[in-house]
Amino acid sequence: MATTTNPAANNPTEVDVCILGGGAAGTYAAIRLHQEHKSIALIERQPHLGGQTTTYTCPNNTHPPIDYGVTYFQDLLIVRAMFSYFNIPLSSTRFKYKIDMFDFRTGGVIPPLPHTDSESEAAMQRYLAQLARYPFLKTGFELPDPVPEDLLLPFGEFWVKHGLQPARDDLGTTVVPIGDWPALPSVYVMKYVNAEVLEGDRETGFVRPVGRNNAVLYERAQQVLGEGGQRLLFGSRVVEVERDGDGDWVRVRVRGEDGEEKLVRAKRIIVAVPPTMENLEAFGLGATERRLFGQFNYFYFYTGLVRIDGLPADVCYMNRAEDDPFMRPRFPGMIILKAAEVPELRGVQYGSLTPMSEGELRQGILEDLDSIRRRTGVDFPDPEFLALGDHSPYEMSVSAEAIRNGFYRELNALQGERRTYYTGATFESHNTPQIWEFTEQLLQKHILKSLE
Repeated sequence: MATTTNPAANNPTEVDVCILGGGAAGTYAAIRLHQEHKSIALIERQPHLGGQTTTYTCPNNTHPPIDYGVTYFQDLLIVRAMFSYFNIPLSSTRFKYKIDMFDFRTGGVIPPLPHTDSESEAAMQRYLAQLARYPFLKTGFELPDPVPEDLLLPFGEFWVKHGLQPARDDLGTTVVPIGDWPALPSVYVMKYVNAEVLEGDRETGFVRPVGRNNAVLYERAQQVLGEGGQRLLFGSRVVEVERDGDGDWVRVRVRGEDGEEKLVRAKRIIVAVPPTMENLEAFGLGATERRLFGQFNYFYFYTGLVRIDGLPADVCYMNRAEDDPFMRPRFPGMIILKAAEVPELRGVQYGSLTPMSEGELRQGILEDLDSIRRRTGVDFPDPEFLALGDHSPYEMSVSAEAIRNGFYRELNALQGERRTYYTGATFESHNTPQIWEFTEQLLQKHILKSLE
């Protein structure tokens, strides 16, 4: 790709690291590099940091902010360190809402498990024992060669092989947002439902800001970075990247919503957005990059916040197909209608195997709410849609055969190639603390050393 001749090239911004994406991974990388006295430029399409941490703020301040994306964090040292840096106090939280679980399509009630509590607990212990067999799953996808065959089994087969059926309520409920999880290679389910997640769910609980507003973390990060002289390019997208022709520099041309272009000249670039062809179309991808990134499949996951009058304040309505042994909902469909801190507000999770427009998403939610009307006998009015969020692509995965043939070995080998590094859920899981752990290791093992 030829070096740009755009007028912005006459006055480039020179930094140590250019970061693409201001979600959990990009923001963490920016803050840690700032702490290490490195200069950064962060490029984000949205007008603020946060990514999948989405929070609704009431226009007239009649109720506190409501998180409808990331709602809580595992109680880990890296989480406490991150919030402590911004002087944000944390409180412990547990979710004790009543669950009304039924099939939103048929109205059928999900039958209880034919197992005792002790049998269910024994099955969970078997799952935890399986997790303990593979300590390399804790951070990233540094898989051994050969990859253990159990990790390549469709999780539905793994489930049967290890007698996990009595743990259906615990495992099935937790893993639903990643889509058709019984068909996924087990490695993906075990990364998503990891020991730390289960420990928080079963024993230690989770943490969140005392003010119950997760967006405050990103607001403080934005303030710290801005006051520290770091370049934050919001409402911007990358239109051209030159990674090969400027000595030890990467050149990134960025266009704002107003059409104005800027040029960033950086020693390294961190890609902290999903590595889809659409997101990286300006990167001049090489043959290996295209071959690897082109293999990903993913789920379409949406969240939202709606106002509904008349429903009980302490009940969550959970959608599961009555004839599915794994407790999957029928997709496309609502996964759960969650209770919120404000009685008339409800969080929505919605999943689909194909992309949906905003209109299709709204219509799908309305149809599922009809099933809740029939179930409860409450003739509540159509909801007011306060916010909708698109978290797609969600759970980017490849086939078991690709993993067996060294997909992740090749993917990991891209770190540092053409001065480019990658982080985010694709390289870890959709758990913010694990994304931070992965990003920290990437910084320590590779990026900071490369800048010495």
